[in-house]
Amino acid sequence: MFKNKLFNMTLIIVLITILAMVAFLLYQFTFQNVRTVQGNQVKSPSIDEIVSLTVKVPKISTNLGDSTAIVLEMTLQMDNKDAKVEAEKRMFQIQDKVNLLLKNQTAKSFASEEKINQFKAELISRLNKILLEGKVVQVDITQIFLQ
Repeated sequence: MFKNKLFNMTLIIVLITILAMVAFLLYQFTFQNVRTVQGNQVKSPSIDEIVSLTVKVPKISTNLGDSTAIVLEMTLQMDNKDAKVEAEKRMFQIQDKVNLLLKNQTAKSFASEEKINQFKAELISRLNKILLEGKVVQVDITQIFLQ
């Protein structure tokens, strides 16, 4: 490159150092969240933060797929304020998704905690498909009545 070998070596060392620093910084910013989750350093939200991101779904009364009547009341915890506002505006679509999912269930689908958790997971998946501003983090069933 240049005629001075000492200058060439210095230039190469400086370039390698700069590349190493850039790689280290990218690694730090990219995997920072992964390390905090693995290190159990994630701060759980306070109840006030949870309440401020919660949307109440009005009581839903319908028949399940096996003609069992169900009364269901729930709250949705969103991941940000924009998602909460959007969920409140899309409540008619949320109720539609809940009703459609309930039509595919039977009374046995609510017989155990594991099956209720499967219902919640499926509901979260369906609701997150219609939300644009954020996502549903958790579904809490506040009332469930089968008859």
